[in-house]
Amino acid sequence: MVIAGTRPECIKLAPVIWRLGMQRGLRVVVVNSGQHPRMVERIFEEFGIRCDFALAALPSFRRLAESYDQLAEELSAVLARVRPELVLVQGDTLTAYAGARVAHQAGYRVGHVEAGLRTDSPRDPLPEEWFRRQIARFADLHFAPCRSAVDHLVAENIDPAAIHHVGNTGIDSLAWVLEELGLDPLSAPLPDRLVLVTLHRRENYDCNAEIVCDSLCEIAASRKDLRMVFPVHPNPRVAEPVRRRLHSLSACALVEPMNYREFIGHAARAALIISDSGGIQEEAPHLGTPLIVPRDNTERPEGIATGFVRLVSIAPGAITRAALDMLALPRRRALPFDRSAPFGAGDAGALIVDVLRSRLLERVTT
Repeated sequence: MVIAGTRPECIKLAPVIWRLGMQRGLRVVVVNSGQHPRMVERIFEEFGIRCDFALAALPSFRRLAESYDQLAEELSAVLARVRPELVLVQGDTLTAYAGARVAHQAGYRVGHVEAGLRTDSPRDPLPEEWFRRQIARFADLHFAPCRSAVDHLVAENIDPAAIHHVGNTGIDSLAWVLEELGLDPLSAPLPDRLVLVTLHRRENYDCNAEIVCDSLCEIAASRKDLRMVFPVHPNPRVAEPVRRRLHSLSACALVEPMNYREFIGHAARAALIISDSGGIQEEAPHLGTPLIVPRDNTERPEGIATGFVRLVSIAPGAITRAALDMLALPRRRALPFDRSAPFGAGDAGALIVDVLRSRLLERVTT
């Protein structure tokens, strides 16, 4: 059983679901948790995946514990009905945490895709970092996307035999979409003067979102040749300050969230991306697009080491200075999809399925 509740989970689970579906002797059950139900439907439809169970939309509770309780009850009912050999979750979301915890407590084995990512603080960002560390306690199989993730899991006394360094499945999806779009960042022409912006993380709600908006106004004032596209996240604590501050900025188009193909098409052609997304930190080096991450820390230091990604704390003027600096630099050659890449060569889904097939069929035959 594979559980997804957010856009990034769908993008990063799609390569695994595809390949599991091609394995004889295995049945895949896909569950839409209801965390962001319509977004899950849209992204899975884009990848040709149908959900077997679609849970009710998760209400907007004031406390995270209430959201967990509701989701746990719904997932427990599905688990009791399906009785899977293994439950697969991805990343650091409420859905991943609830799925892993409920399955573990019910006696089912758990596989964690994108296991072992860590920042230098157990509570920053909250709740994502806390979710990641808790899921490690529930998982039986840990699919690590990079070398540092393996090291973190070993340091936390996870059995090395349960850790599999496979790369990041998001790179699989990126390579597939670039091929579909006919884009080759290794030989792409110079980008247009587009700045692509996204913002959604909890630490960037409210006043931090306003600082980012102020920065965009300053960048537009300094560089009249730029145009900006900002897909606005539906969370009102991001959407309200963004729409209020930027509705009159003619250089910036505020648009609805894009599908994955459309977003990657924009990102590949952009002169600069400003985003707090984790997945974009993995994608930008393969697109050859410089990226500013408006956060205080990151669980993906490998992205920064490529030179394409710059971590910038949210403070007045900081993002503006970093953006103008990066826009003035010559375009660098994108990273190829090969074994030298920090997040894998685009075959993580196949490697995960090899492990799952071996473990699942071995258990059935014994």
